[in-house]
Amino acid sequence: MEDKIQEILTKEGIQPAKFAEIIGVQRSSISHLLSGRNKPSFDMIQGILKSFPKISADWLLLDKGEMYRQPVQRSLFADSEKQGIDDNTLSLPKESSSSVQPDEVQQKTKAPENRLNESDIERVVVFFKNRTFTAYSPSGEIL
Repeated sequence: MEDKIQEILTKEGIQPAKFAEIIGVQRSSISHLLSGRNKPSFDMIQGILKSFPKISADWLLLDKGEMYRQPVQRSLFADSEKQGIDDNTLSLPKESSSSVQPDEVQQKTKAPENRLNESDIERVVVFFKNRTFTAYSPSGEIL
């Protein structure tokens, strides 16, 4: 495992201290691993695979295959979609003369007037995944 960690350091062009910071372990853990004193912990291996997604887990754990994963070439479309589009599906219905007057259309498209009074809303709070939030008031002021 020491050889594999050393190979990762060489190919990625990073120092052991930076590598430890990237995978979220102490610098001494990497130093002890490279010197052969300790074996890698589960957290260390998990950190390597999460921080370097291009590295193959099979190579790292089982010594099988190449160091870097090969990109999978996937088609954007399924084979059934490649058959083509039927010309009949592209025909649009012909315009027909309508007996609806423009005034009637406007009456149907008006939105209902049931609106909340702005004074009823005290504030709107948006929570973010990084555990921060932003609060807005009806006046547009950021709280």
